[in-house]
Amino acid sequence: MKHFLHFAVLSIVALSATAILPSWSGLLSAKSAPILLSQNVNFKPPDVTAPDNRQGATHRGTTCQNDLSIVPLIPPSNSGLTVTDSPTFFAYVSQAATPVEFTLQIKDTQGTKIYQTAFTVDKPGVVGVKIPTDGDNKKSLEVGKEYQWSFAVICNPEQAKLGDRSGDYFVEGYVQRIEPESTLKSELANNPDPMARAIAYAKNEIWYDTVATLAQMRRKAPNDAKLTAEWRQLLQSQKLDSVADKPLVQSF
Repeated sequence: MKHFLHFAVLSIVALSATAILPSWSGLLSAKSAPILLSQNVNFKPPDVTAPDNRQGATHRGTTCQNDLSIVPLIPPSNSGLTVTDSPTFFAYVSQAATPVEFTLQIKDTQGTKIYQTAFTVDKPGVVGVKIPTDGDNKKSLEVGKEYQWSFAVICNPEQAKLGDRSGDYFVEGYVQRIEPESTLKSELANNPDPMARAIAYAKNEIWYDTVATLAQMRRKAPNDAKLTAEWRQLLQSQKLDSVADKPLVQSF
């Protein structure tokens, strides 16, 4: 690709009523904000949703700091697609030295747990959790299945040791892995440039992989003003203005 492609939000358009995947019908109720990117690459998340917990909630009263905030990087629908078996999930955590637990489970009546990890945030910022691809903890998402994930701040560690997690502060969302269409497969195979891949993901409504690709680029070039602007515009287009300028601080 001769010219550097960049994300630029041009306009907000209405979502189409076309169903994206039949298996998503159970999550259908609200719409995510579409965005138009450079070269007429249109990022328009599927017309699906789950309860919007992007601003966090508790099972009941919490003992966390009053100014604690944890915001997942996901569209207002709380749902998104991936084509990889090991996606990365991002969230902004406002407090340093915060114990956080990430959980991924199958969205079914049993809530079968796929992966869980706990970590401590060293400083405020955006953190990413990638599903492991090797070692004893290797996990993978299956094509066509829906999964629910959550970031939970452990507000009372002593209480948690006793098995009582009722005071945790948490956010949650949904992900489904799909098989990429032949056109997307071709674009990815023929475009090693990460920005070209990010645009291909966006054009095909693949939220998680769009964000992960841009995040990886920003980690390699944290002072690149164009990448910073593109990241900001992408998050702002999905009503994530409050965290659009927050730094990427850690990966787990």
